[in-house]
Amino acid sequence: MTTNYSADDIERIINDFYSPTSQLSISERQQMNTILENSQYSSLAWDFSWTFLNINKSASVQFFGAMALSNKISKNLSELDDNQIQQLFQQLVQRLIFYNSINSKQIIIKLTIALCQLVLNMMPDKWNNGLTAIITLFTQSQNEFLLQQPEKGHLIVLDILTILPEEFSRINVTKSRRSSIRVELEKEFSTVLDYLQFIISTFNQVDILSKIFSCLSKWLEFGISILKIEIFFQYLFTSLNNQYLFDDVCQCLTVIFTSPDALKYPSTFSRLLPYVLQLETLLDQYLTIENKEKVECITKLITEFGENLTQLIVQISMTQNSQSQSFCHLVMKCTNMKGQYPIEETCSELTFNFWHALKEEITSTNEEKNQEIFRPYFEHLIEVLISKGQIPENEKVFTSEDKELFRSYRLNIIDTMMCMYDVLGNRAIEVLGNHLLISIDQNQSWQRQESIIYLIGSGSEYIQSDENQILPSIFSLIPKLNFSNNLIIKTTLTVLGQYSNWLSNHQDILQNCVHLCINGLSNSELIESSSIALKELIKENRIYMSKYLHDIFPIMKNVLENVHIQSNDRIRCLTIIGYILSVHPSKIVIEYLNILLSPEVNKLLSYLSDIENNQNAIIRKENICTTLSFISVLITAIGYYDDQNNGVENEQQLNTSNTSEVLCCILRDLDPILHMILKQYADDIQVTEKICEILSRTVTILKESSSLIFNTFLQILQNMGPNILHVEFLNFVRNTLLLFSKDTNQSVFNLFLIVLHKFGHLFNGDIQWLKDHVDTVEDIANFFGQIIKKLPNVIHHCPDEAYVLFIQFMKNGIQLHEQGALKSISTFISNFIEYTKLNQRAADLLQQNGFEFVQILLKCIGETSPHHLIDSLSLPLFTLSKSYLQWTTHWVQQCLNDPNFPTSSAKRQHREALLKILTSERTRYSNFKDHINTFSLACRETIPTYETKD
Repeated sequence: MTTNYSADDIERIINDFYSPTSQLSISERQQMNTILENSQYSSLAWDFSWTFLNINKSASVQFFGAMALSNKISKNLSELDDNQIQQLFQQLVQRLIFYNSINSKQIIIKLTIALCQLVLNMMPDKWNNGLTAIITLFTQSQNEFLLQQPEKGHLIVLDILTILPEEFSRINVTKSRRSSIRVELEKEFSTVLDYLQFIISTFNQVDILSKIFSCLSKWLEFGISILKIEIFFQYLFTSLNNQYLFDDVCQCLTVIFTSPDALKYPSTFSRLLPYVLQLETLLDQYLTIENKEKVECITKLITEFGENLTQLIVQISMTQNSQSQSFCHLVMKCTNMKGQYPIEETCSELTFNFWHALKEEITSTNEEKNQEIFRPYFEHLIEVLISKGQIPENEKVFTSEDKELFRSYRLNIIDTMMCMYDVLGNRAIEVLGNHLLISIDQNQSWQRQESIIYLIGSGSEYIQSDENQILPSIFSLIPKLNFSNNLIIKTTLTVLGQYSNWLSNHQDILQNCVHLCINGLSNSELIESSSIALKELIKENRIYMSKYLHDIFPIMKNVLENVHIQSNDRIRCLTIIGYILSVHPSKIVIEYLNILLSPEVNKLLSYLSDIENNQNAIIRKENICTTLSFISVLITAIGYYDDQNNGVENEQQLNTSNTSEVLCCILRDLDPILHMILKQYADDIQVTEKICEILSRTVTILKESSSLIFNTFLQILQNMGPNILHVEFLNFVRNTLLLFSKDTNQSVFNLFLIVLHKFGHLFNGDIQWLKDHVDTVEDIANFFGQIIKKLPNVIHHCPDEAYVLFIQFMKNGIQLHEQGALKSISTFISNFIEYTKLNQRAADLLQQNGFEFVQILLKCIGETSPHHLIDSLSLPLFTLSKSYLQWTTHWVQQCLNDPNFPTSSAKRQHREALLKILTSERTRYSNFKDHINTFSLACRETIPTYETKD
């Protein structure tokens, strides 16, 4: 890359660019940045780099010179001959020593990287035994600075030996060269080891010794076997006692413990275990002086060793049981770290992954002896989790960040407890039950009881519904809990919901739980948890729970009348009422619904009469939508069980009869209200969506029974504005057509005609309308595609104008560039083409318009549509060729006879290959897409030739 800027120009640009007082615009900075980036790789960089590496220049200019030099060596070293490379090496060594003498750290790092890149590129052909030469060069130099301060030479060498293996991954060489360089580095690692041992035995300065650990880490990450550094194990652990080396040693040990070679050398790592066990002394020492940072570092080392070597620990337990048990004891000590998380300690959470890993290892081996050895630790861990998961006595000590951290911590505790269920089975819930009994007998704090209940909840997925040994005694203790705080009530309610399936088989216990839920509804802080629990209990036990209607309904009514109730709580309470009512005779259901719906209907009438007040128009509409949602949720809940199609057959028949009568009654009463709403909001999308949602849910629940009020539905739809064609409208029409498609009644078919007329009115052959309403277009294409495929008899009755509209939609829709819409349109087109084989009128129209459609389609494939859409564009052409091969081949041939169509880049071989794949009888769609993609690339000059694929 060349640049027209001189060294002086580049220097001025650097100073302007990095000046803290510069007033450059964004575009000016972008332009300068581009110039500087390009200049680093220009031929001029070999010269200006050295010019810039001058202490008389600004710091920014000097750093840029070092960076440019490093980049040139990395990318363009081939521009220099051998003599120039030797000269470059000498200059680089001199500058590196100089900048070390003035302790310019940033530039030292860049120059060291540059030297490492140079050394790696010279290995092994141009410089054999390079590391030995590097060590000699800097440690036996006659340079005045290094003679006065010889330790500086060793610091330079240690930096080079640390950065060298790291830079190996960044060198720009061929695969074979990379392989030979790796071999050379591995061969010379013995020199590195000898040198590091020399440093350890000779120096005691912290700045020198600390670099040893970084150096070892980088060579291990490079791929050096851990066997080669075993001689350093004792030194590493001993060095942890040096507070100045502590952090560097920890980083090095982390690399060792997480080595991918760990399980390759079990004997080597087993020799590390005694050293790890000795960390307990250091842990206790730092706990005593309350050094949280170092305690956390030690804990990380212990758990990292355990997580990555769980298999080894389990294997050791078979021969050296005391060591593996000592290690588990050490991890447990960290898990049970004294203090409140996350204020006083942050270590316990670090250990959870070890227990997960240990559980996985033990359950995967499935050996009884292993389970016997470690079972006591798992049982003790449950007790520790109870203690650590306790909510603090004074939550005010938590900041908002602390609260979120503790919430996340409790979720991790739950995950760990679920591991205990995996490995211990029912024994886990038995341990929790014993602790719960003790906490009640000893009148322990509500915090401890809450923590136990919280952990019991996590077992709901593991306990069988017929379990009769442990859970009955646990649930019998619930009335005895210390409910002195809302938090324990919330947790208990949550657990009741989690065990709703089990409780459905133990209704003698269920009655003790129901009253807690009902009482919670009267407390605004407990409405959410109470309603969630009650909803789950009723879903699983609705017949039994129906007897509580008179207890629940008045409370629910009061809750619903509370203006401050949250939307989700409101929906849940309505659902509960619907679930309970669904069991009762229709007369009772209608009676209770009138109590609920009368105020809502009065609200609607009030909102509708407030039309003169324009200031409240938005609020009025929101209120109408809220009330319609209220009705919709209630209808869904009443019909939920009938819609699920499960349970006793006689009960289903009773439910269906009840539900039909109830819902038909509701819709008949609502009909005049809905018409009043539509008089004011016929063209409003939000309001009509809510109305369609009510109709759609009613049809889904009633199924064939909805024929009783079908005309009511039809009139409501017909009163909606001509622009209303949203997904809720389409869903209702589709669901109704699917139910009554065999009905020859013209009114059913009129539903489809309504959609056709609306779409024809909105679209009117205007492609811009399609582009402006891609979401609506996607919904319409999905609707038409489904009806054509599933209900061809409906399409048979359509007038010719409908087929003309479909053809227009095909021609224009295929030109859209929105992926979701185009995919739906392509599916619709494919389904319509398939359908035309059943209908001669449609087939004739397709034949008349086929050439124009294929011309548009090929133009999109070859030029006008973005290339990422080609897969979607392939489907219509594939279906067309499989349905009407002769027509398709003729149309495509006509188009491709023009050498400039779709573009002049599509050469003869490209066109012939396309025709060949079209006429192939056994082509799979996936293969066809590949060929269309290749043709598209050829048209766009992205590939030079078209390769025919079998």
